Amino acid sequence: MDYQNPLRQNLKRVEGSGAAYYVNRRTSAAISAAFKADTDSLDESTGTYAQTSFAYKTLGVQIKVTRKSQAIGRTYSDILAEEVEFKLQEFKDKEDNAILWGQVTTNSPISGIGAAVQFDGLNALCPSGQIIVVTTAVAGGDLTLALLDEAIDRVREASPDMIITSRAGARKINALLQAQQRFVDRIEVKGGFKLASYNDIPIYKSTNIPATLTFSGSDISALTGGTTTAIFLVDSRKVFAGELSKLSVVALDKVSSQFDLYDIVEDMTLVARDANAIVKIVGINVA
Repeated sequence: MDYQNPLRQNLKRVEGSGAAYYVNRRTSAAISAAFKADTDSLDESTGTYAQTSFAYKTLGVQIKVTRKSQAIGRTYSDILAEEVEFKLQEFKDKEDNAILWGQVTTNSPISGIGAAVQFDGLNALCPSGQIIVVTTAVAGGDLTLALLDEAIDRVREASPDMIITSRAGARKINALLQAQQRFVDRIEVKGGFKLASYNDIPIYKSTNIPATLTFSGSDISALTGGTTTAIFLVDSRKVFAGELSKLSVVALDKVSSQFDLYDIVEDMTLVARDANAIVKIVGINVA
């Protein structure tokens, strides 16, 4: 799962319990700190909290190794290992896709891709006030370093530590840096990966962010049919994967001499302790 997968290795994973991961989000207090004379009483300023839950969802796939394939193969362990490898590639791709585009509801923000059995991904968790639009033209427009800097500043209270984009988006950032005769720095992240960076923020490339996003003029409306891509900026100290059950391979009871069954399964969700720790740039034309 971790092979050639820096995003999974560097998005923090926190063990949880119960049916959901619960966080308390603090809202602004009515009265803020103020200067006072030494004889004056201080104003009471009590913050309020809203509990937010992120329900765990099960992601899994089943492996079936037949008796005949075991007989044909060199050894049973080789056949099983090969099947596990291919299934894990599919599993990894599905998890990555859910972290980006998962939706609990089917009508927001991208119509038609949600399902109650999914958890909300970065796109669904990003508030409307944290969306930076390159241009309102449906065809999109050119990414600029000024927009990237604005996106970095939008992350509340701290700088983001992840820039997640498509391969086309990464090339756009690279071209902007070269056009201004700036070095494309590389930074080492967990797992020994050396990634290109901008302002010391590593750039994670995901094949699940396409260069075919349909742009409505204000947000992404579909994952295909268009000519734009997107960039997500994340503070992983506040946005992380909550794990109820870690990824495991479970051998099932033998029910037939014809085959053996194994389940690859995990229970997880994506948690945003502060939704303003996510920013996305949309409407980036890839042409």
